[in-house]
This record gives sequence, C-alpha cells and structure tokens, in this order.
Amino acid sequence: MRGDGGAVAVIGWDPSLVGEVVGRGLRPVMVRDVRAHLRGASVALPEETEEVVVEDITDVGDVWAGLIRHFGDRLHEELRGIVTFEEFSVSTVAALTSLMDLPGTRPERAVLMRDKHLQKQAVLAAGVPAAASRLVVPGSDLVRMPFPGPCVIKPVAGGGAVHTEVVRTEAEYEVLLERLAASATSPFVVEDLVDVAQEWIVDGAMQDGAVAFSSVGRYAAPCLNYTTDAEPMHIYRVDGTGEDERCAEARAVAGKALQALGHTDGVFHMELLLDRSSDTFFFGEVAARVGGGLIQEAVLLKHGFSLAGAAVDVALGRPVRSAGEPSDRCVAMTTLHLPRGTIVKLPNVDHFTAAHDIHELRIVALLGVNDPPEVRTTIHRQGMSLVSAASPAELDARMAAVRREFAEQSLVAPTFGTGVQQRAFLAGYEDAWRRQL
Repeated sequence: MRGDGGAVAVIGWDPSLVGEVVGRGLRPVMVRDVRAHLRGASVALPEETEEVVVEDITDVGDVWAGLIRHFGDRLHEELRGIVTFEEFSVSTVAALTSLMDLPGTRPERAVLMRDKHLQKQAVLAAGVPAAASRLVVPGSDLVRMPFPGPCVIKPVAGGGAVHTEVVRTEAEYEVLLERLAASATSPFVVEDLVDVAQEWIVDGAMQDGAVAFSSVGRYAAPCLNYTTDAEPMHIYRVDGTGEDERCAEARAVAGKALQALGHTDGVFHMELLLDRSSDTFFFGEVAARVGGGLIQEAVLLKHGFSLAGAAVDVALGRPVRSAGEPSDRCVAMTTLHLPRGTIVKLPNVDHFTAAHDIHELRIVALLGVNDPPEVRTTIHRQGMSLVSAASPAELDARMAAVRREFAEQSLVAPTFGTGVQQRAFLAGYEDAWRRQL
C-alpha cells in the first residue's frame, strides 16, 4: 500500500533509508544517476519505491530538476524531506533543503562536515586536539611547501581513504607532490602524522544541538594500515565491553568537535585517533552520514537503534526515537577478500546467515575480473560480515572462520597467472564439473 503522508527523497541507493521512509507511512523517491540505475539493486526494495534518474546526484541543479520532473507542480506540496547517506551528496542535500525550507543541516554547516581542512581548523580553534593541516593546490607555488615531517596527504573532500597516503621521508614527499601536481583533480591537505596507538569511531545522531544517540567502536588496527597491509578490516562495537572510561573520553571529544563544527541535526560518523605518546584522543575527521561497511547494521544489533531511522526523523523534523540497553553480545564486522583473478563462483549467503551468530553476510563482488589496486582503500573488499559472540576471543575466532569459509566457497581463476597455472586450473575445474554431472 502506498504511503499517503507525502514523500521523502532519498539521494543515492540506500535500502535502509528507503525502508525507514516506508515504515513511517511515506513514499520513498530514490534519486540515482544513470550508472547506478543500470547497475540495478542488489536487494529487493519495497514496492512503494519510486525512482528518479539524473546525471549527477552531487549536483544541486540536476537533483532539483529531477525532482521537478517527477513531482511537477506537486513538489512543494508532497515532498516532506530529503535525506542521503552518500558522502558526496551531503552538501547537495543541505542546499536543497535550504532552498525548499525543509528540515536539515544548512549549507554553511554541511561543508564543514565534508572539507577535511576546514574541519581541522574549526576543531583546533575550539581546543580539540587534532593534527595540523595545510591546504595545497596542485600546480601552485604551495606545492613547493617544505617537508613538514611525517605526514598524511589526502584529497580535501575525499572519502573511503581513496588517494590517501602516508609519507615518512622527504624523498617520498617530493615524489608524491610532483605526482599530485601533474595528476591531482582536487586540492589536497597535508596533515601531521599522528602516532596512532588505536583508532576509534563514534557513530550517532544529533537533534536540536544535542546528541540524541551515540555508539563507540574501535578498529582492530589503525585505519590507514589497511591501505598497505593484507589484513582484513575489523570494527568492534565497544560499549558494554569493559572499556567504559575510554568510551566516555571518546564521546566527550566527539561532542566538543561536533559543537565546534555546528553539526546540530543529523547523523554523524567520527574517527578519533588515540595518540601513543599522550594517550589522548585526537580528532581525525567526521562525516554527516553513517559509516561505511556494516557499521549501521552493527549499531542496530548492539543497541537496537536505527541510524537510518534517526536520519529520516531529522529530515522530517520529528523527534528521534530512543535506544534501549546495549546487548551483552560482543559485536563486530569484518571485510571479506578474494585473491586477484577472475571470480567464477561466489558463495551462497544463506549458508552463512543460517548460523545464529552470523547476522549478515553481504557480497559486494560480481562475477568477473578482480584486480585490486596496489594501494587499497577502505572501500575495497569482496564482501562483509556482521558477527556476534559471547566473548572477544570467540568473536575473533568466528570472524576468522567466516573469512576462511567465504574464500573456500568462492572460485577464482588465475587470470594473471602463467599459461601453466591457467591450464592447471582449467583441468581441475573441468574435473570438478564432471563429478557434479
């Protein structure tokens, strides 16, 4: 049955937001670009879902024109709110809600939740510990900025650690700046390298300037390690696991940073760096969206709180629903990876989720060539799994078992191997196929 209370525009493909819109008796209008439209949906969406296809979901004019095409002269009458979990559409939504006088973050605040350099300036001015940041424009005299010491170089408004690199020597610094001056498509920032003992995250929702909900998590290893190491990424939910004092410290730093940035309404995902020498949290960065991977699913499992639901409520100007007591189960998500080659077969998801402690297994890979980049990013994986257990040790063992089974039940042909390797694989594959006949 179609909702009769109006519509909410969901910018980008996100089934969690769509589901929460339907759950509130409203019609979800999903705005996607042509490539996403042609890619289709990996999960079934509610029948109430309407689709608007535009050229660029980050362009205010494109999205607004698409909404006008869809609603016609009913736009202002029917559209109740606009929401997104797409990093690059956060400012777009802020501009549209401001233009249409709908609830939401205003553009002057939204840009602070996107621009890494402006974020650092704002939190440092408020006394929040953070690494020094310098803005560099490719091709300008600033490219000749002297080596500041070990640093991190990244796009000024990027996401997912894409094009983010750690530089430890002056020689590496000079080579990277020369390359960026010739090929970069964005200004970038040079930040002092924090000696990270641990990397923590705070995920939550703001409403009317107050934190309506927050959940604390921790990476198994600092996030930037993932761009060079072969180890999978693990993110643990930490609340209720015996680290209450550290969780309180993380929340205090997050609250002060959000106040400095003026993020008064909407969800957030913040990364905090625990400095090894001072044993204090440094502000890393923050986004006005949910964290990637299965973070919002992990929060829902641990706390019974829907970040997607909070985002929709804020977009509608409604009170955010409260959370219950955290589960006593240990909860974490892990990424799943396959070797370089051609993916011939992928596992059956139902095989995994039939187990009581595997709450979700999401395959993001498709059949075909798998050619991961030399420098990985936090968005590079073939799958993800959300797992729970009675203890941290059991949790780690269970995640390892899921990763192993995922690899064993997949089939990857050695596309980039020698002719001998490829023929040997083909012979073995044909034998296995004949045995199934």
